[in-house]
Amino acid sequence: MYFVRFGASICYQLYQVMSARRQEEKWATNYLRNLESCFDGQLDPVSFRKIVNSYSIYIPMICDAFMGLRGKKTSAEEKERMLLYFICSTLFDDFCDKRELLPAQLEAIAIGDGQYQATRLEERMFIHANLTLRDFVPDKSYYDQVARAVLQAQIDSDKQFDPAISQEELMRITLGKGGYSVLLCHFYFDAPACAIEQACWYRLGGIIQLTNDLFDIHKDLEQGSVTLPNRMINAYEFSDYFMGEVAAIEKAIAMLPYDTSKRQDFLSGVMSICSFGSLALHRLRELQGQEERLPNLRQLPRKALVVDMEQATNIWYCIKFTYRKTKAWQLSIAAAN
Repeated sequence: MYFVRFGASICYQLYQVMSARRQEEKWATNYLRNLESCFDGQLDPVSFRKIVNSYSIYIPMICDAFMGLRGKKTSAEEKERMLLYFICSTLFDDFCDKRELLPAQLEAIAIGDGQYQATRLEERMFIHANLTLRDFVPDKSYYDQVARAVLQAQIDSDKQFDPAISQEELMRITLGKGGYSVLLCHFYFDAPACAIEQACWYRLGGIIQLTNDLFDIHKDLEQGSVTLPNRMINAYEFSDYFMGEVAAIEKAIAMLPYDTSKRQDFLSGVMSICSFGSLALHRLRELQGQEERLPNLRQLPRKALVVDMEQATNIWYCIKFTYRKTKAWQLSIAAAN
């Protein structure tokens, strides 16, 4: 009976997410168009869509989940700051990936006081969004510390094009790049986050980065970028590692200073995000079968490595994963009390 209620709840949440995403896409598109007009130019269409898509997914799936701990939704002002954040993160990725700026220029535009001499629309828009966000943050010392960590992780990611990069360094870069980027988000909300909640932001960022890398195995191999997933030898062992990261965030959620019901709703939302990575690893375990190691990922066709999230069986897998993790967490909390 609980599974039926849970399934109905998940379906309703999916409907809410899809509905909210459409609304946020429309709002973000209009906001960006107006911003482009103010700066008398147009963003690259690919970057424009990436900003809108990232923002519209993030609000209902992540921001509203964290705000739900306080019994509220993300406010209009908080949404605007999150859109500014995705303007910064997307354009900064472009600066790095396209080698448009040198490391010293990256530091000047990201950490500087606005004195950087911008020559292009993207740079001017980045500076506007970056300074607007920093002006809002009360604890600028800690904010600058995290921003520098994001900058360093992005610069260090160039090391991923070295096939000889150590596993330890690769792990540090992966978790740091995802963790610090997502941790930065907590500064943009009206209510301060305690240390445990900040740990949840950071750990979720690491899991999201791992998941993105799992979904991008084929693309990263083509581009010559070394990631933890595309260096994977044994899918079963990597699954244990991934689930260790999931267990760590479950433990952190259990320690949050909020009502059990709110923590459980939050955990359910987080586990739905974790389910995507678990699904990708499930597919890789199927590829490995009973063998001691995976087949050579470089020799597999793209189709074998792509995870189609529109397939009913994959959606069902994610629902079951979320249900099982939520139910197990619920039982562990009840036993502890």
